[in-house]
Amino acid sequence: MKSFYPYYIIVSVLAALCLVLTGSPAFAQERLLVKPHIQVDWQSDSNFHKAENAEKSVYTYTVKPGINLGYTTGKTLMSLDYSFQRFMYDDQDENMPGQLDADEFDYTAHNAAFRFQSQVSQRVLLGLDNTFIKTRDPASADANDNSVDRYKYTLNRFSPGVNYKFGDKFSLGVKYTNLYTDYSDDGPGQGEDSVENRGGLTWLYRFTPKTSFDLNYQLWERDYDKNSVDYTSNQLMLNAKHQINFLTFGAGVGYHNREFDRTVPSGDIDQFVWKVSVLGQNPPDARTVPKSSIYLSFGSNLNDSGTGDTYFTSTRLDARLTYLVMEKINCIMSGYYQNSDYETSSREDDRWLVSLGADYLINRFFTVGLSGGLEERDSNFVGKSFDNEYVMLKAKFNYDLGSK
Repeated sequence: MKSFYPYYIIVSVLAALCLVLTGSPAFAQERLLVKPHIQVDWQSDSNFHKAENAEKSVYTYTVKPGINLGYTTGKTLMSLDYSFQRFMYDDQDENMPGQLDADEFDYTAHNAAFRFQSQVSQRVLLGLDNTFIKTRDPASADANDNSVDRYKYTLNRFSPGVNYKFGDKFSLGVKYTNLYTDYSDDGPGQGEDSVENRGGLTWLYRFTPKTSFDLNYQLWERDYDKNSVDYTSNQLMLNAKHQINFLTFGAGVGYHNREFDRTVPSGDIDQFVWKVSVLGQNPPDARTVPKSSIYLSFGSNLNDSGTGDTYFTSTRLDARLTYLVMEKINCIMSGYYQNSDYETSSREDDRWLVSLGADYLINRFFTVGLSGGLEERDSNFVGKSFDNEYVMLKAKFNYDLGSK
């Protein structure tokens, strides 16, 4: 499958430059941001391959340099955040039969996120996002992923959109997303290339300054390069948000229909979907590390990336809590729980992770941190359960070269 992501990036940048040059002049309020950064990590995993019976301890060393560039005016925002990360693995135990040396998985990851927004008129806001990732982390391909594979792949998400305000109460947003996934070695059972085209329409009603409702409709098609069956999904969601002090509470309920181009073991899938969330930080306008923050999200939906027609209903809870002690120590508790109920078989997995850690803010540029956690998956299928304990040390340097 031919890769088109370089063209998306070029189109993104050219479109942004054209809009900046032809948009309303507001350069009196312009601001330039240049922030290079680098992070160095060490991690120890007790079960690197996440195997049920053949556990192997591995050390992971990473170096991650990058840069954050930004440009804003009174009506325009443009940013680019890029980093690459070198992963190096070191075995601490002998290989079990069938296992590879950990350093066979050494690689360099890339992550680039480009964003552009322009208020071209009082009512019209234009936006364009492009994200490029090269990774071995399966979670980047699907928010509800349940895989433990380490197949290397690239992912590019190209997403232009427009929002039109009818007044103080109503607005309409239209968005298109092209998602391209390209596995380096897409042999049998090693991932499969795919293209997803998605359109979205959101009708928003602002009941009060702190309460809003929206009706969101999405239609998308995913086309696979080889044997997996292509599908079309339709999803309609009614959502509500309400702000209390520095917390924003959200709730949504809807309906998801997925139709396949050919017969699959599950048949076409129809189900109700839902989500509730709490998000906030104190103080709300903190430009550095806030005194406290919270993120909770609990919902149910289908996974989108189903190589080999392996689709499941995911019921998932995500949580992250932080608290700053003595203005120097940022304590962090995070984790998730996911139940994966497969549509294509009787398999059902319960998977969870809990992590505790703290970052010590030496100064406004330099941070060191320590964290540890436990991840576990319990499955009713033989060979799919595992548990892994990990410890991580990290150091990060983030310097502002002179925002103005």
